[in-house]
Amino acid sequence: MKKIFVALTVVLIIISCRIRYVKVSNKGVFHIASVNNNVCKKLKGNVVLYAIFVDSKYTGVWTEYDIESTLDSAQKAIDWIESQAKKEGISLNIKLDYHKTPKNVIPIEGKMQKRTLTETLFPSTGVVYGMKYLDRWADKIAKEALKSYGPDTSRITKTKIKPKDREKLLARLRDIYKTDNVALVYFINNFYKREMSVALHTQSSETPEYAVVSFKSPGVIAHEFMHLFGAHDLYMSPFDRKRKARKKKEFAMKEFPNEIMAFPYRRINTLNISPFTKYLIGWENELDNKYKEMLIGKKIKIARY
Repeated sequence: MKKIFVALTVVLIIISCRIRYVKVSNKGVFHIASVNNNVCKKLKGNVVLYAIFVDSKYTGVWTEYDIESTLDSAQKAIDWIESQAKKEGISLNIKLDYHKTPKNVIPIEGKMQKRTLTETLFPSTGVVYGMKYLDRWADKIAKEALKSYGPDTSRITKTKIKPKDREKLLARLRDIYKTDNVALVYFINNFYKREMSVALHTQSSETPEYAVVSFKSPGVIAHEFMHLFGAHDLYMSPFDRKRKARKKKEFAMKEFPNEIMAFPYRRINTLNISPFTKYLIGWENELDNKYKEMLIGKKIKIARY
């Protein structure tokens, strides 16, 4: 069965498909909430891609081959991103790690609210409820993954505050790997089905971001990983209903014909990272006016990092 790739940054849907800005001066200068925000602050230095493989009744069961080949694809995605960073003179070292129990069991069983990821995220009650369903699922999986690391024995971190399970896992991983930048990616095995991949809370400052990936394509994995660090979709989607939004995406796809955020389904070695995406992930300090006016608008003054 032919797979159809769909990737969405759901937080954009919640805010009416608009980019979130934060005012940084009284002169009307705004910072796009993509760099130095949430857990995945900037795609530089030491970064961790932490994978959790999830089994459920209605997705394919993870075999040893499936896990190994998916990890191989994730490593190819990492190698490609690091090579792109090197071309820009950016110091970047991405470590790939994954959850496993002390007995070397890798997948965690985690049933979603509905049969599929798409049905869970887009229920009849609306996407706001869908995000709550998926967050609960992600927290449940994170709680199970955290058990593999045993209790936190540090006395200096004992407080009465009870963070969410996703926050607890990320805090432990940041402590283990000694880095602020930990990208949490859940993998579900939909290797022969029509299903989406998604990144959530990528512009949020209230709950940690994470991604759910359905395929083992290096391009798809790199695409979702870069969402976690602030990159935006640059392809046409069903949510681009307004003419202005469609015009922006048409411009991006024409201007950046090999952009990873526009064409993730292609072979990854044929792709690159556009100046627009480089700005969003913190690889460039300022955005060229040509791209700012077309992709953001003339009225917004964008901050220089």
